[in-house]
Amino acid sequence: MQSLEAILEIKKAIAKESKQLGNMSWLGDWKIFLSLEHSAKRATVINYSNASLDYIFKQIKKEIDKHAANFKIDVAYKFEAMLFSEWNDIVLHTKKNYYRLGISFDKGFHTALLEQEVNGNAMIQPKDAGLALNLENLNRYLVQSHKEHGKLEIEADSEIVVFDTIGFYFDGDAVLPLYSDELNHGRRVISQLKPSDVAELIQQSGSYLADQVGVDGEFIYGYFSCFDKKIKHYNSLRHASSTYAMIESYEVSGDDKILRAAERALRFLAIDLIREKENRAYVIERDNNEIKLGANAAAILAFSKYIQVTKNNDYLALCQKLAHAICDQQQENGQFVHVLEYPTLAIKDAFRIIYYDGEAVLGLLRLYAIDRDSRWLDVATNAFNHFIEKEYWKNHDHWLSYCTNEITKYLPEDRYFEFGLKNAAGRLDFIHDRETTFPTFLELTVATHDMCERIEAANKGYLLQGFNREKLEQTIEKRADYQLNGFFYPELAMYYKNPARIMHSFFIRHHSFRVRIDDVEHNISGYCRYLNRITANLPEKKKEKMHL
Repeated sequence: MQSLEAILEIKKAIAKESKQLGNMSWLGDWKIFLSLEHSAKRATVINYSNASLDYIFKQIKKEIDKHAANFKIDVAYKFEAMLFSEWNDIVLHTKKNYYRLGISFDKGFHTALLEQEVNGNAMIQPKDAGLALNLENLNRYLVQSHKEHGKLEIEADSEIVVFDTIGFYFDGDAVLPLYSDELNHGRRVISQLKPSDVAELIQQSGSYLADQVGVDGEFIYGYFSCFDKKIKHYNSLRHASSTYAMIESYEVSGDDKILRAAERALRFLAIDLIREKENRAYVIERDNNEIKLGANAAAILAFSKYIQVTKNNDYLALCQKLAHAICDQQQENGQFVHVLEYPTLAIKDAFRIIYYDGEAVLGLLRLYAIDRDSRWLDVATNAFNHFIEKEYWKNHDHWLSYCTNEITKYLPEDRYFEFGLKNAAGRLDFIHDRETTFPTFLELTVATHDMCERIEAANKGYLLQGFNREKLEQTIEKRADYQLNGFFYPELAMYYKNPARIMHSFFIRHHSFRVRIDDVEHNISGYCRYLNRITANLPEKKKEKMHL
């Protein structure tokens, strides 16, 4: 499709929406925004108003002819005038970065800003003084975007106009309608996720992670997207778990670029982040010499996944040394010590975070799948005795879902299945309705789905009595779709300082649109499991074509 065809298609769509919705003008005028996409800088956003639809689209065509870029067109509707003090109070009581309406600070719409412009420039940053706006960020962007209209004076009784938009994005090939409802606002409409959609998502986000791996194998840890600010901290555990996710992505996509990056990251993990003592190995946090239980476990997951996918056993001995170290951290009652100091191996924190326990058991079970060393299964069983006794299911942790699903492959005992069901039951409504794109929710629910399948295959359907299987499946579908609100599609990435840097990554909206390697890896892992679920009944030949 050529850009002229796209413009005409969008114009027709807007005219159709206008007939269906009724009045889409403010004081008799159309308010339309053209966003021109750039690779290495924010989109150029041009406001059009005080003219007919025909005239506005003639001007849009002239602009696109000059720039020859992918573009997005939004038409404003649902206008509401209010005092700034009223707006300020609403925003102060809205979750951070979840205010999803456009704003104009004047009735003529000279200073009108799309929701994506507002959030992409961190204009809403509530202060202790009770002001929701960051005036410095607002005024800087108004100048940069040539939307300033004299000196912007905002008082409590100043009148502003808020509005919603209906948008369309042209990606160079097709016009993509965008959602206009509050929580999905501004991303492409996907009526139902197909296997090809999910496989593409996994490949794109895996490729993003691969791009973050340097020649030496170390990751760029992440960015705060609004101003392209690099996150300086590093975390050995997340290095290992992100490498694991890259190998998962390669398994789906067959993209050699991802595998090569994962191999560099594995070498960095083995050489720079792991210290060996006789037949023990420890993943070290370089800034404080901590040995985290979860880091050793994540390293085993990464190495064992590489062994499973490539049939290359080079890291098997190292895996076993890491596993021995985990076994050393288990006490007689099955509980693990969480954090040691290196090189003394003195206990630093007996307990730090619940995630470490499930990670440790999952790591041991994945290694057991490769070498069938009964020591790993014995330690996992002892840990589960502790989990069950102390009712760890109340933590509703995705790692516990993973390791429960894993241990029932070898020990299909009722008590394990019951534990896994409890880990999800009672949490489904919360997960279904959660407005944040919390990536581990998809992991937890799909792992529970897999376990339910195993329960049925083992003729233990009686265990599912009282468990709301229908709610579980609804929740999985809801989260698989909803997590796309945390994906940097180009129609959203274009409003941030360096779109190319964040394209096809996953972000956390309420953490200042943070993109961190672990934000990406948890989404990859969840979508890999979801893809396996929706392709379970596909013919094998079709799976082979999709590298599944």
